[in-house]
Amino acid sequence: MANDPASISQSDPAPSSPFTRGSSPSPSASPTPAISACPSLHRSFSAASSDSTFSGHSAGSRSSSGSAPPQRRGYVRPQRAYFAESAKNRDSVMSLGSIAHLQYYFARTGLLDGKGGQLAKEGKKRSATGIEPLRTSMRSFSEPTPCSGSSHLGGDFVESPGEEEVHCAEWEETMMLPPTVSTYSHRVQYLPPPPDAETLKAELRKALLEARIALHEVRGHNSGVLDRREEEGNPLERDSGDSEASTQDKGWYEIQGLHILDVITLAIRAAKIYYTNHDHLDRISGIKSERRIREELLGVMDVLKRMATRNFADGVKDQELKVMADWVQNVETLLVDEEAVEKEEVQQWESWKWLDGSWADRTREREWLFMCSFLPGIALPEWTSQSDAAGKPTPFLQALADGLHLVHLHNATLKKSKRQFGEIKLFHTDTAKPYRRSENLRYWIKAAEIRWETKLQVNVTGIVHDKGEGGKVWIDFNEAVLQWCKVVREELTKEWRDEAGKGSV
Repeated sequence: MANDPASISQSDPAPSSPFTRGSSPSPSASPTPAISACPSLHRSFSAASSDSTFSGHSAGSRSSSGSAPPQRRGYVRPQRAYFAESAKNRDSVMSLGSIAHLQYYFARTGLLDGKGGQLAKEGKKRSATGIEPLRTSMRSFSEPTPCSGSSHLGGDFVESPGEEEVHCAEWEETMMLPPTVSTYSHRVQYLPPPPDAETLKAELRKALLEARIALHEVRGHNSGVLDRREEEGNPLERDSGDSEASTQDKGWYEIQGLHILDVITLAIRAAKIYYTNHDHLDRISGIKSERRIREELLGVMDVLKRMATRNFADGVKDQELKVMADWVQNVETLLVDEEAVEKEEVQQWESWKWLDGSWADRTREREWLFMCSFLPGIALPEWTSQSDAAGKPTPFLQALADGLHLVHLHNATLKKSKRQFGEIKLFHTDTAKPYRRSENLRYWIKAAEIRWETKLQVNVTGIVHDKGEGGKVWIDFNEAVLQWCKVVREELTKEWRDEAGKGSV
């Protein structure tokens, strides 16, 4: 029986090739599906190999989706997003479209291929044994491809080619260009320019005028109420009507107090903006110190706080009115004094001869006048040529050799400039010792490099110890002073002319 060929053909048919059968099956054998038949949805087939598994639902969906358009794996082109009205006002929400565009661009161009993890290529995910991971095989079977289908080979299934192996004409699209600036939803925000000094001063004057009018009205109302109470006849009748009068006046006092609070707060705000955005803070500091200005502001704010704490009961008191009125008067006086200082500065600038004119052949004379204008209490010798001194220092250079006049000159010119930094705060007034003269000169040279952005070549040791070296030391010192004066004078002149053109001086 073991050698019966009929029993062998009935029990274990063994075809000679995968596409043909050796003999017909036995009538008693159970039927099997055809080669190209689709399995039912409630059944599943699995191949003998452990690295290739799929579900019957996937095969059924592959056969039933013949009329439906194929769906491509990967990113889908982002559509236009619609947001609520409140969300449209936020840039962080409106920029989400650009992020989706970048993701789509990276997926199309393959810039993220081979980066590891889920973004790695299919070929790099295979293990060292050559067996494809289970997830990759399942995805290859479960996801349909429009250009290939599954084939049955003797009950087994051959997986469809992956996405990287499929090249269909209907999937080919035009080359996608990289995102540009026009891709993003860029919203240009208009930023108004900062107001100038004249505008801030006009707003401050307007706020102070409104505060003065409001305080005058409150003072007039308080005096009228006091006169009316004094004219009342019988004190008993006045006491009986106090309850009704207080009820009626309570609402009026609250309205009056809120109005005073608003106008004084606006005036304080305008004053603060004017102080902090002023171009010449040293001008205000010369009139009134910053500490004094802060004390006056805090005093007024403390009065407003006490008024609001008691809920404006009994109205604004006379002492509180006096504090606020004095502050308004002090600010107005400060503005008047500042205008007087500005006029003095304009007259001073116009009186300087070195500012304008032709100085082609009188360079040293112009710079000497420039130095004398910032050292009013010091009589500098006339600046003569060093080439005629026969290797000895001129009286002018001898007066500057200790560095003290140069330090005072630097600090004086610094106060007239807009960029007031680099002041020499520590220097020697007693220059009897050589090292003190050396340090003063080095302070001046370093300050010129930091503030005026000019580097001076000076032999400090040769000047202090009078090592002429044939007059080269004093010639270099003379050229350094001339260079410093020219740089500082040109910068101050440019700043003053710019301010004069704007009408702020």
